[in-house]
Amino acid sequence: MPEILSSTPYSLSWLLCASAFACALLTILWFMRPMIKVGSFKTRDVSPATADAPKVSVIVCTENREEELLAYLDSLVCQGYPDYEIIVVSESTSESTEILSECCSRRYSNVYVTFVPPESHSLSRRKLALTLGMKAAKGEIVVTTVSNAEIPSPSWLSELTAVFRMEGSAEVSLGYSHLDFSKMKGAGRWYKEFDSVMTDARWLGFALLNKPYRGDGFNLAMRRDLFFRHKGYSRSLALLNGDDDVFINEVSDGDNTQPTLNPESILSIDWGESSSRIWSMRKEQYDYTSHWLPRAPFVNAGIFSAMQWIIPLLCAGAILAPLMKLIKTLTFDVMTLCAVIAPVLIWELFLLCEILIYRRAASRMQSTRLWWALPWFMLARPIVNFLFRLNHRGSNNTTFI
Repeated sequence: MPEILSSTPYSLSWLLCASAFACALLTILWFMRPMIKVGSFKTRDVSPATADAPKVSVIVCTENREEELLAYLDSLVCQGYPDYEIIVVSESTSESTEILSECCSRRYSNVYVTFVPPESHSLSRRKLALTLGMKAAKGEIVVTTVSNAEIPSPSWLSELTAVFRMEGSAEVSLGYSHLDFSKMKGAGRWYKEFDSVMTDARWLGFALLNKPYRGDGFNLAMRRDLFFRHKGYSRSLALLNGDDDVFINEVSDGDNTQPTLNPESILSIDWGESSSRIWSMRKEQYDYTSHWLPRAPFVNAGIFSAMQWIIPLLCAGAILAPLMKLIKTLTFDVMTLCAVIAPVLIWELFLLCEILIYRRAASRMQSTRLWWALPWFMLARPIVNFLFRLNHRGSNNTTFI
């Protein structure tokens, strides 16, 4: 064995093999740590909210037509929370909003309607809508969402706001929502769902590691006074986006923020035939606003992506010399076979660990659990991200509700 390790080409082969093993171990234990935290999240036992629970104001941003909005409100007013109000901020004209308001007042007792002035479209519509909702809110806790969210159960509001009823100093509850990928067409939907899981698992995992830096404005709860103490979105008014990442990064820390991944707290967002376009727009927004967020999560993600190529290349390099000897001499001695098998085994074990970690996190996030497609998606992701940024460079003004 010492002669094998010290002889050429085996010395280089075993060095590359050891390097591949070290990189694989580092990737699993450190760079995949956020995803491991998501996969190992333990569902919290949430007691039903009692009469003394703080009042909650649910701010609903909407562009939906009246029939679709009323269908959504029918599911929202059935929440089991004892004291809450619903504030609908509409993109419609004042005349349409007045008609909608009259309809809601006849149909519901706790729904109030306002609208975003048409002349304000040069600003971030969502930031303005949320600010209007915050000013109208009477609840101690404010929840922000959208009208095309599919509410999973009457317990959604209780689950999302449970942290405020527990002992502690919680001021922000980071919920999670995902696109309804079943509405997408084409093979690309599987990659888009994978990419979304990878992105969302990272910020959720960092939040579970007490390092929150981003949130999900479609499923978010906070104390109303926190919003006004930080003067709302005043620090990011120059950005058309950033309401759910730049703002959360400003107001959140490991002490005042808690994420929740309880099944009944997760929302699915139905964008219909626009799902692919919304996925692209949201990815573009997050890429742009990432410049105002901490670098550590993005450095972590970048090194993780690089490792997807570094590890197989190290394994390929380690296997090359002994493999060539096997082909040339056709002598199957034990040490040469070991030098061939070891790097193959390291790579296969690395892929298996990645697959198992991803599948567990995807299951917790109510997404499709991939299997053999995952290694190819992992290899493709840094290339796809580079091409995406290249294609969308300079497009930093996209915004949507």
